[in-house]
Amino acid sequence: MEEHAGHRQRLRDRYARAGFDGFAPHEVLELLLTYAIPRRDTKPIARALLGRFGSIAGVLAADKQELMAVNGIGEHAATLLGMLVPLMRVYQQSQQAQMPDLSTPDLRMAYCRALLMGERYERLYVLALDTKGYLLLKSLISAGDEGETAVYPRLIVSALLRAGAAGAVLCHNHPDGNSAPSRADIEMTKALAHMLRPLGIALHDHLIVGADSCLSLAAQGLM
Repeated sequence: MEEHAGHRQRLRDRYARAGFDGFAPHEVLELLLTYAIPRRDTKPIARALLGRFGSIAGVLAADKQELMAVNGIGEHAATLLGMLVPLMRVYQQSQQAQMPDLSTPDLRMAYCRALLMGERYERLYVLALDTKGYLLLKSLISAGDEGETAVYPRLIVSALLRAGAAGAVLCHNHPDGNSAPSRADIEMTKALAHMLRPLGIALHDHLIVGADSCLSLAAQGLM
């Protein structure tokens, strides 16, 4: 017990001095787990997590039941690990809320990546913009299991009219990690742009967020 306590404190001291610089992946998880598993050696548990899920990203993307299938991971530890990506998403959204300027492609891409980072289910949002490109309204249009999100153009149009939008951006995620658009994505985007044009609302872009990428249909000439 004393040996484990001393090792825990050394990990915490290292983090206090230099953050995670110099930490091996298992040591990062090992340190995190000390805050949920108070009286066990967390090193073998951290190694078991990496062995099962392959990387820290894989561990943090795993659901609660998958995590609890690893020996040594109970409900508290699984909950702690499962909170980290949603917490990062809240952090990035909080940063974005301080500057809701979506007037450029880069700003729109950063906002949408923060909005959809780490989501395990497909979600479609419409962002209503004013004449200068500032965000008026963020509206969740649909959500569902991977590949099963229904698209409701009338809901999109209604949300934009309700906000008094002059412009709009669509964004959705592909939980499988691939940001390439489907034919349905392209056809829906073109149809929606056609619907909005007589209403005086410009559809600026449709962004698709994958695991490590974000694709712009406008930049690809697919609008």
